[in-house]
Amino acid sequence: MRIWDCHSHLRGDETGRFVLDQMDAAGVERVNLFSKYPHTGTREDVREAVDHIAEVQKADPVRIYGLIFANPRAEGMVEEIERGIVDLGLRGVKMIPDHWSPCEEVPAPIYEKMQELGKPIQFHSGILYGFGDSSRFCRPVLYEALINYPGLRFSLAHIGWPWVDECIAVFGRCRAAAGYKTEDCQMWIDTCRGTPDAWREEALRKAVPFCGVERLMFGVDGSPASMKEQAPVHVRKDLDLLRDVLGLSEAQIEMYFFGACEGFWEE
Repeated sequence: MRIWDCHSHLRGDETGRFVLDQMDAAGVERVNLFSKYPHTGTREDVREAVDHIAEVQKADPVRIYGLIFANPRAEGMVEEIERGIVDLGLRGVKMIPDHWSPCEEVPAPIYEKMQELGKPIQFHSGILYGFGDSSRFCRPVLYEALINYPGLRFSLAHIGWPWVDECIAVFGRCRAAAGYKTEDCQMWIDTCRGTPDAWREEALRKAVPFCGVERLMFGVDGSPASMKEQAPVHVRKDLDLLRDVLGLSEAQIEMYFFGACEGFWEE
């Protein structure tokens, strides 16, 4: 079975060879890999993060899909995003609302740039275990505003836990905005855990029939260094649920673990 991990974070000191070795050890064929976060917000910090993820992706751009972890308040962020994607071949952007809301003006220049470039954004959604008291800015319903950016593909992570129903409802809203055609919907759901085991079955039992497995991307939410240990565990847990509890077909399971993410990148 082919595995595409849609959610992995760099620390900032990894090499491309190290990432590929960890993917091989974990049985992961492809990965969406996020650059380190430019915490200081300086242009130098932003550029360093962009250059590092570009160098890592260069090791094998067929297997490593590099995304820029964007801080919308950082100096020169939009310009560095354009440089990273246009000049260095990076694939998209990762964002976590950190005391700014997805429906405010703060991130709008990044939305507009990504809409112009035709590249997607992967967002955090749901409760946030870092960045202070930021969960109030990460409610899934706040991302409904993305319908104002037609054609801008995006994903919401963690199935929005603990607001799973809200996340699924936002998907329904985006699908409605696309004329109720799933194939034209701009939203995907990143299912990386956030949903603890006690909630996982309920979350997938709701998301699979409502959204369809073609819009549910498998993710681990780890790092290359933890991939060998974590990825097989996450794969096994979800596989047991999808096959033995929800009764999905092998084709549906393949779509969940690989095809949905492949579709996310198709333009």
